[in-house]
Amino acid sequence: MDPGVRFAELLAYNEEETGRWQRFFEAHPAALDAPCDVANTGSVRKLVLHVFMTELYFANLLTGAPNSGLDQLPFGTLDELFAVQAEAHRKLREFLGKAEQERWEEILPLGFRDLKASRRKMFAQAMLHGVNHRAQLATVLRQQGFQQDWVHDLILSSAIR
Repeated sequence: MDPGVRFAELLAYNEEETGRWQRFFEAHPAALDAPCDVANTGSVRKLVLHVFMTELYFANLLTGAPNSGLDQLPFGTLDELFAVQAEAHRKLREFLGKAEQERWEEILPLGFRDLKASRRKMFAQAMLHGVNHRAQLATVLRQQGFQQDWVHDLILSSAIR
């Protein structure tokens, strides 16, 4: 038997962690503009945008929404930045709520190079891409004196029993 981790649980963990980051940036707004070389973004703000835009990109692919205009999303304020993530998660929850099994296995073009993937793999990428970059973000910020007051590990979240 493979009980697996459900995507709804990964989404809940992602949302819990994102909420903590939002509260952190509310308390430490200067951290958003700290330099950051992760993913060639140049700043923490742009790294966070990169994570949220990737989630939105895959959410749009999953739901059939267009991906045009992502490079024009406003992100100057904390509210604008986290609105990108909120839209992505709204679409991801929508897809989770109504996707039939055969839709999960359908292979679709990713829209760059000649890459294709199943919706199942796209959803996993949307969740795990952010986990990877948030770990890098935590390290970059700690090295610059912005200590977080929580442990980022899934084992300490309330998302999975």
